[in-house]
Amino acid sequence: MRLTHILFVLPLAVVALAVASPQAAKAQDYDMDCKLLLCLPGGFPDGCGDAYDHMIDRIRDGKSPIGTCAMAGGGEYDDYEIDYDFNGATSRDGWQCPEGTRLFHESNPVEANRSSVQVFCYENSDTVRLGDNTRTYYTGMSRPDRTHFTLDMTMNASAETPYETGVMRFSTGRARDWMTDITYGQ
Repeated sequence: MRLTHILFVLPLAVVALAVASPQAAKAQDYDMDCKLLLCLPGGFPDGCGDAYDHMIDRIRDGKSPIGTCAMAGGGEYDDYEIDYDFNGATSRDGWQCPEGTRLFHESNPVEANRSSVQVFCYENSDTVRLGDNTRTYYTGMSRPDRTHFTLDMTMNASAETPYETGVMRFSTGRARDWMTDITYGQ
């Protein structure tokens, strides 16, 4: 008797889930975009890992970092300004050094559609002149972090005192460097 009841209810449950899932997924995306708007200005503190992952997924798909955040009245929250860019290895913005160090970045075209980049972080440099030639020596060298994506955001842009995040850098895993030879160090 119970098996018959289960066999009758199971197909109904599967149909109900199949119908509800697309709506639930859409609502989840909207909710995640709202969470993203809350988490991003704070630099993705604890509890915001899923919002960070959502943003990275959107960026990898070639979309804006933030989708639609629906408000209770049915409108969309859009009182923010966002400026973002993908940064190739040939751009200084594509690299970040630890605090207290400087970035050495030199990009040269090698041939059509191909570049060579020399990049490293350093603490100090000293330039020595030998006759007509000069040579610069670097100390405290280290490898910079590769940041593929920069974002600058202003929340409550229309307010008297808007909140600005400043430039934030992210490594998205979406590098466009396959035509670039990268050398770390001298």
